Amino acid sequence: MAERTELTGKVVVVTGAGSGVGRATALALAAAGARPVLAGRTPGPLDETVARIVGGGGRALAVPTDVADEGQVAVLAERAVAAFGGIDALVAAAGIGRFGSVEHYSLADWQATLATNLTGVFLASRAVLPALRERGGGHIVAVGSGAGKQGYADLAAYSASKFGVIGFMQALAAEVGGAGIKVSVVNPGSILTGFGGGDAAAKTAAAEADPGRKFLLPEDVAEAILMLLTQPARAWTQEMNLWPF
Repeated sequence: MAERTELTGKVVVVTGAGSGVGRATALALAAAGARPVLAGRTPGPLDETVARIVGGGGRALAVPTDVADEGQVAVLAERAVAAFGGIDALVAAAGIGRFGSVEHYSLADWQATLATNLTGVFLASRAVLPALRERGGGHIVAVGSGAGKQGYADLAAYSASKFGVIGFMQALAAEVGGAGIKVSVVNPGSILTGFGGGDAAAKTAAAEADPGRKFLLPEDVAEAILMLLTQPARAWTQEMNLWPF
């Protein structure tokens, strides 16, 4: 059996770490011995997640960051290197969902969606690349979406942003693979979170009331991300489609 990559001591920047998939990933990374650097726009949830990690004997750093802001993302990478000596991986999980029909969709919502969901992945990836090269390799994993494989009504901006993430990650993989940097995207189906203005409890109730309606948990996506980060050195999964079963 091929030896899997060890996460103990690895420094992993996680965007969108204050809630949902980002928080679940940060907690899973810490449990595996990694040192997550948590980024998100709201300090409170980041601090709560760090407290949980530290309370469990781990190490973590919270850096409030708007991933759509170039300067803030640069500071995020700088603080990660200053605190832990380098960066081994990036998990780009930050995202927003502002849904509605194209006919009535505002330009401001369109721009905000692409700024966070697509430009944010670009900025975070660009910011960590020098540190990954310094390490001699590493990982960049972006959280895409099933809506990045198939467009849906009232999700035009969100779908466009996630289609863009998949294309961006394919191009980035071709650019940096020779430097030992594995670039992957995981595309989950519907997840039981409050993402997009929905209520997680309401989604849970709906799933329980309709056994045919299935959802993933944030922890399911986090587990998939850790699988990508711990694949044997010779293996690389460029794209993973993750559906509820």
